[in-house]
Amino acid sequence: DSCTKYGGLFQWDEMMQYSSQQGVQGICPPGWHVPTDEEWQDLEGFTDSKYEAGDSVWGKMGIRGYDAGIKLKSTTGWRSGATGTDDFGFKGLPGGERLSRFYAGGSSGFWWTSSEASSSSAYYRNLIYSFELVARDTHPKRMGFSVRCIKDK
Repeated sequence: DSCTKYGGLFQWDEMMQYSSQQGVQGICPPGWHVPTDEEWQDLEGFTDSKYEAGDSVWGKMGIRGYDAGIKLKSTTGWRSGATGTDDFGFKGLPGGERLSRFYAGGSSGFWWTSSEASSSSAYYRNLIYSFELVARDTHPKRMGFSVRCIKDK
């Protein structure tokens, strides 16, 4: 039922359809692509009320920003008292993650970017139930995370 509720979780190579090109279509439908790390930074800066797009805070690792996280979280589906405001229609759900087992469903959402950090890891974003911020970090490509496609320009 988690797949129905939150969507599927994908390993990086499968999501990218075995390409390493940033911004590739991957598993996204025609006319859409997997966002790059920089496109995620733009989204965060656009939605945050304190740090604009292009601010150096978005290039940092870990939890950063001011309130972009709560504005990107959906208004339902999160642990009690941890829902977001979904000010921009992103509807970020807490789909959790998967390695050898499913983990953190209902309390954390993870989304891949199409940007590699190394040959074995890539950048991702994380919304966490207890934070109004967005986390940026890297993880091994074998992890199962959600994917958010964006429309080509």
